[in-house]
Amino acid sequence: MQHLLGKLHLKSQETDCNQLEKHIVTSPEEQRLIDGCRKGDRKSQKELYDRFAPKMMAVCLRYMGDSELAADTLQDGFVTVFSKLDSFSGEGSFEGWIRRVFVNTALMSLRKNDV
Repeated sequence: MQHLLGKLHLKSQETDCNQLEKHIVTSPEEQRLIDGCRKGDRKSQKELYDRFAPKMMAVCLRYMGDSELAADTLQDGFVTVFSKLDSFSGEGSFEGWIRRVFVNTALMSLRKNDV
């Protein structure tokens, strides 16, 4: 019985750690950029753009298949990121959230141009 209780206690601690990790996934550097962008700080916006633009351009190219369309999608995606930044809850990876914004932006653009 004592052995079983010990296992349950360890499992409970693992669950607590997993829940804690879920809530703390943005680095202090990312949080600083997010806070600055939310306040409309241009330097923070440029820093965020410079940090994520190359990766997001790759995402846009993959979906759009054309460099001009990808560049337009990149711009539209960053407009969305900056305007919807308040909807980032802090749970999950910030880069993952940004990537999802760009994928959705590309898909909407493809749907709009398909009609």
